[in-house]
Amino acid sequence: MTDLCLREEKMSELRIAVAAEFELCEKIADFLQQSVLPAEKLSVVEIYPFTEEQGIRFNNRAVAQLKVDETEWSDFDYLLFAGDITHAAHLAQAAAAGCVVVDMKGICSSLSDVPVVVPTVNDEQLTELRQRNIVCLPDVQVTQLALALDALMQQNHAKQLAVTSLLPVSYAGTESVSQLAGQTARLLNGLPIEEGQQRLAFDVFPTVATNLNTQLQKIFPQLEQVIFHCVRVPVFYGISQKVTALCDYEWDTDALLTAWKAHELLQYEETLITPVINGENENAEETVKLHISDLNQRENVVEFWTVADDQRFNLALLTVKLVELIYRQGY
Repeated sequence: MTDLCLREEKMSELRIAVAAEFELCEKIADFLQQSVLPAEKLSVVEIYPFTEEQGIRFNNRAVAQLKVDETEWSDFDYLLFAGDITHAAHLAQAAAAGCVVVDMKGICSSLSDVPVVVPTVNDEQLTELRQRNIVCLPDVQVTQLALALDALMQQNHAKQLAVTSLLPVSYAGTESVSQLAGQTARLLNGLPIEEGQQRLAFDVFPTVATNLNTQLQKIFPQLEQVIFHCVRVPVFYGISQKVTALCDYEWDTDALLTAWKAHELLQYEETLITPVINGENENAEETVKLHISDLNQRENVVEFWTVADDQRFNLALLTVKLVELIYRQGY
């Protein structure tokens, strides 16, 4: 059988498993249907158990939902994995069985032989995945920053970087989204929130940035200093970042704007875009991108603002883009 025939056979038999919360599984299935991937079979591995009424459809067919302890990982070509560190053993088992694992939340990113790849930014590092069969998409904060920062790093060597991330409750998972909805309704009706619950509604609080610098320096090892400030805000979906970059000399903002506008995943906005406005616009237009606005320059300092849907763009769409890249490179 020729190499071409082998390739065609593989294209007709691509098997993909998704291990994530229900809402994220739905979004991934939608983008897989729109992708160029020849996905013959899609299955869900319930690392987060679904309720009876929750089911995923793919290509107009119901998707099989597998219990994690009953899953034969060798049955799949790719595993799209959005678990946390408590699920890491399942990820390792899948990789050991020969399944190429996309670690969607970067829980393996601190391992020296696991590449951290953001599609269109550092695709060349994908070759390292053969060492463990694992490739990481970094934390959504790092993914969003890297996409916007890539054009700057090609034009100018940023000496220092300060990033303020305003994180929606979806960053912590579906349960937090439900908690925010419930707390908002109770407080608007004059009722206190449930005892022992962390206050999410009508409040903000800082969170600890874990492993973000390590992930970013795997992508841009030339960065000298990066400071992350992370604040949880009472927004359901959509991550916003204020980025300030310092260099030894002035920036060419015209070249920067040209690069952003030419990028297929980015959209520069002439008006300031917020996560709520962005969510409303994207739901109406069926377009999902990273939106950049409010670009300002003061001598050797440049500032800008970015907004994206953390679930649909940073996790679901970019994961599918990364799988397309993996497939095109023959892994």
